[in-house]
Amino acid sequence: MGNWDRTRKDGPLTVQVEQAGDALMVSAIGELSRSTAETFEAELRLVISGDASTVILDLGGVGFIDPTGMRSVVRIANHSLRAGGRLRLRHASAPVQQGIEWGGLEHLLPLVD
Repeated sequence: MGNWDRTRKDGPLTVQVEQAGDALMVSAIGELSRSTAETFEAELRLVISGDASTVILDLGGVGFIDPTGMRSVVRIANHSLRAGGRLRLRHASAPVQQGIEWGGLEHLLPLVD
């Protein structure tokens, strides 16, 4: 497994990828919206296509998410399921958690401590 540690900034969104043993931790910080969803998805697709045993997604730093951002999370969760289901949700901010609950999407993103 190569060195995945990196940070990508796209306007009001920062996506950080850090190696954590055999897993990769992906943290999104800022706004997940129409203007940043493409960057978010591109980073997650790249990580999911790698050889990490688990990809842990931390959305605790997302202070704002719009419907486009929520669709992006759903697309990434579905992409992960098709690629073996290695994506786990570690933490979600209140706005993200609310969107997950309202959409009945808990089954797409299994929680991990």
